[in-house]
Order: sequence, then C-alpha cells, then structure tokens
Amino acid sequence: MTQINIVSETKTDRGWAYSVQLQDGSSQHNYSVTLSESDYQKWAGDRVSPAETVKTAFEFLLDRESASSILSQFDCSVIRRYFPEVDRELPKQIG
Repeated sequence: MTQINIVSETKTDRGWAYSVQLQDGSSQHNYSVTLSESDYQKWAGDRVSPAETVKTAFEFLLDRESASSILSQFDCSVIRRYFPEVDRELPKQIG
C-alpha cells in the first residue's frame, strides 16, 4: 500500500500549499499541490483538516491511476478535469 505523507503545509491567500510525498515500496514520488478554500469547503466542509483532505484526494487519485501518472504539480481543482466524479465521491470518502 502506498504511504501518503504531507511534508509541509503553507497557508496562502486562496487556501493552502502542500509538499506531498508518496512512498510505495522502494518508489518515492514528490508533489507540489494547492487546495483552495472553496474546494476544501466543497469536499470536507470543516469535518477534517485541509491536510487530511489533500491526503484523501491522493487516495482518490491512487484508486484511479498510478503514482507515476499523477501530475507532479497541480491545484486540486484540476482533479475534476480528469475525474468529474470527484465532487460527488470525495465527500463520501471524507466522511
């Protein structure tokens, strides 16, 4: 199973910026990810932290593609471009 680690979190004007590391056996992948306040509210609604929301977004992505297929830098809003069901499914995964 892939381990998802939030390496750093920075509050921004629009939300949060994260450095995320995925560890799968001997493979390691690093990502730079942003999460807007609006997507955080849409998906989590303050039920979990923004960092936990990003972790759950990575779980959602890993259910659909390999770690090496995930963009190395992206805003979480781009997920709906590839997986339109994210707005329906991610809140269910969060709680």
